[in-house]
Amino acid sequence: MAFKQSLSLPRFYFLCGLLFLGALALFAYHSGSGSLWDIDEPNNAQALKEMFAQHNFVVPLFNGTLRVAKPALNYWLMWGGVEVFGMNSWGLRMGSVLVGALFILYLTMATRRLIGPGPALLTGLVAATILHSQIIFRAAVPDPLLILFVSMSLISYLRAYQFPEERSFSILLSYAAMALATLDEGPIGFLIPGLIIVVFLLLRGNLPYLWKEGRLQWGLPLFLLIALPWYVAVGVETHWRWDLGFLLRANISRYNAEMQGHRGPFFYYLITIPLALLPWSIFLPQALLPLWQKRRQLIQEHPVDTFLLSWLLVWVIFFSISATKLPNYVWEAYPPLFMFLGIRLYGAVTGERPLQRQGLYLSLTALFLVGMALLLAGAWIVPAQIPPLGSLYYLGLPYALSALIAMLWVWKSQTGRWLVTLTAGGAALTFCLMTYTEPALNLLKPSAFMGEKIRQYQDGKPYSIAAWHWFQPNFLFYAGQGNMVLHRPRHISELLHILRHHPGPLYLVLPSREVPRIRNRLPNDLAIQTIYVSYELYNHENLTLLRISQSSHST
Repeated sequence: MAFKQSLSLPRFYFLCGLLFLGALALFAYHSGSGSLWDIDEPNNAQALKEMFAQHNFVVPLFNGTLRVAKPALNYWLMWGGVEVFGMNSWGLRMGSVLVGALFILYLTMATRRLIGPGPALLTGLVAATILHSQIIFRAAVPDPLLILFVSMSLISYLRAYQFPEERSFSILLSYAAMALATLDEGPIGFLIPGLIIVVFLLLRGNLPYLWKEGRLQWGLPLFLLIALPWYVAVGVETHWRWDLGFLLRANISRYNAEMQGHRGPFFYYLITIPLALLPWSIFLPQALLPLWQKRRQLIQEHPVDTFLLSWLLVWVIFFSISATKLPNYVWEAYPPLFMFLGIRLYGAVTGERPLQRQGLYLSLTALFLVGMALLLAGAWIVPAQIPPLGSLYYLGLPYALSALIAMLWVWKSQTGRWLVTLTAGGAALTFCLMTYTEPALNLLKPSAFMGEKIRQYQDGKPYSIAAWHWFQPNFLFYAGQGNMVLHRPRHISELLHILRHHPGPLYLVLPSREVPRIRNRLPNDLAIQTIYVSYELYNHENLTLLRISQSSHST
């Protein structure tokens, strides 16, 4: 895997700094311009808002009840952003943006000795410009932290295995990173990295390394020192209800049974991974072919390749068996693919291992076809499914045009130029998504606008909120104040109970088709005012916000 070391160390670090700044700018671009995306972002944001209201940053709550979905670390990350930028989209997301850029920086710098400085820089470039990075590193979710710390734990362990002179530091860093991953997402933060390490050592016939060289006597106490205090604290405060609920509902049940409709076949990730890694996934066949060619000597003669392959396969297989499937679940398996792509692209750029022209044309044709599929879907399917959104044909242009231009450079044997063109194509798609698509979609997420309407009407006076035959966490986040509860009545009697026993008017959001029935069934002495109507993206129907109050209090 070694390539000639053509970059001086100062120049390498300078380019790492540029890559970090580029990734930071790319992930930050318009990240705070749109409202939160249901359901994960507002779930996390509302839990943080209730932590602020309760002055308690240990116990997560949502709508006044215990939230056992996630541990504390991501809340604390968002807390830092909110303290700087306020309780808004940018404040909630800026932590993920920064973590994403730090991940790119760490990945590039930590792989320099493993695969060479040139391949490491291309590894970082690929990681920064894939399609899935533009989604995950601009979202107020725990995934960016998990990606960073899982990658840090596994790369550090590999460095400890490869470079004995830095073994103690790297292996303790690995344990610390697993602890932080556990504090962010729970047991998968150490179980799957630990399984990957064990599988690798078993393949190498070197399992005793785990206790002979693995610094367990220092690593385990360090892990517990970092990860355990919060789990004990939240357990004590909730009489262990949080810990038990998190283990059973958020981990075992999610793995054994499909949750929230997120299911898929066993080969689900064989479809999602190539799409997530666009535009660079078109080179995955060329990047993985060398592993097949040296398969007989792979385990004993190529430990780095063996470790990366173990990382990739164990993570993907683990979540392929899971009943609940989402593309985000295997993001942590991408770094090995980034490295394989970086190595292969570096060989092509330097001419040490040129890519065959026929293979390049096939790969670029595949990217062109993906671009055309996006163009056609944006021009016809999207307007048919979501009429208010209109045509999104332009989303196909970055991939289609960059593929055509790259073909021209291939024809002229300009390797570096087709690489730059594809990088620009990936960045251009981000520009289109965030400049044009995000504002259009934001208009179809009415919760933020409904919250603004409520604040205008109430001007700080007491009120209540409720949802009828509809629910999205965004409405609670934007319409509520502090730890205000969102009521979800199912019968008119429950709705009347809320009106009688809670102060001020009631703001009720419901599908517009339900409005006549509600008006007919409520007493005549109530003032019912329609203050907002909008099409909603998630349920593909109009929503109405009603203001219901006693006639004497109506405005």
